[in-house]
Amino acid sequence: MDTSLHIALCDSDPGDRKQMERLLSRESDKRVNTTGVFYIDTFGGVEAILNSPIHYDAYFLDSTDPLCDSYGIAKAIRDKGILSPIVYCISSIDYRQSGPMLSNCVFMNKPIKVADLSLVLEEIITQKRDNYIPTIEMRNQYETFYLEAKNVLYFVGNGYTVDVHMTDGTIRQATAFIDRLWRDLYNFPTFQIISPTTIVNMPYIAQMGLGHVIMRDSTRHSIKLGYAKDLKKEMKKYGPNAEKTT
Repeated sequence: MDTSLHIALCDSDPGDRKQMERLLSRESDKRVNTTGVFYIDTFGGVEAILNSPIHYDAYFLDSTDPLCDSYGIAKAIRDKGILSPIVYCISSIDYRQSGPMLSNCVFMNKPIKVADLSLVLEEIITQKRDNYIPTIEMRNQYETFYLEAKNVLYFVGNGYTVDVHMTDGTIRQATAFIDRLWRDLYNFPTFQIISPTTIVNMPYIAQMGLGHVIMRDSTRHSIKLGYAKDLKKEMKKYGPNAEKTT
């Protein structure tokens, strides 16, 4: 399993920020043929990191901004529902004393020792591996979001956008072409394209009729000519009512 990490680095000191970036890059080079590389985004200010639409695998923080230091950033990250590891890199502020302890946090004193950093990164990689759930990455102009296959009923394309119909009844919009999305779903075998505009999650097909399916939310979707054969074949493996037609 590839456990490449997407890391956010926020440090108020340009020199320290550059040094940490170098240390992380070297650690990445060590793992290029084993667990995977690190993709590092650096931030010099609070606003930039908190407005980033990306959900990072780890956050390395040493912001001394009096309006929002590292503890404030960490709290805002947790308030967004992000549970990724947070590594406080301590220089002039001891974040252990900043407030109630937040979950999944580590403290490292500057200057950062290579051996300590390596141990922390190994723990982050192990945590990602142990908690790994395959997700579908989608984007729109406001955010990047990640979906578990079990939470999606179907996708409907509208030109440059795709409406994602969720099992809880909500609809999320992403910027994507439906044909490109279909190619990106090759690792998620429960999805099947049934027309040039519609991809369904087969376990949630309530009924399969002549030229249409009815989904669990009672919506009806046409099966276009040329798509029915593949759908019937895949339904034998992934559809709850594979042999039942109406």
